[in-house]
Amino acid sequence: MIPSFRVHVFPRIPGRLGKAYYALATTHAGLGTFTELAALYILLSAGTQVLPGKLRITKYKPWMRSVLVLWWGVLFLGIATYTRWYVPGLFRK
Repeated sequence: MIPSFRVHVFPRIPGRLGKAYYALATTHAGLGTFTELAALYILLSAGTQVLPGKLRITKYKPWMRSVLVLWWGVLFLGIATYTRWYVPGLFRK
């Protein structure tokens, strides 16, 4: 999705961010990036000794559930972005 975002959406930000075509893609990319970084933080904290002790988390369940909810949001936004971009006639342009 990065090449499509870079070519079709990124050059038109922030001028056309009010349109659903650009807003959905930008929100999906932003939330997806944040969620990916959060998941990597949990992985580094739980599965390795890379992070110092003060940065590690001990109660994983709330963190993992939060990231799961964020992934569901990213999935929903991805489906909405796909339908907005590739299903003709579903939305008015």
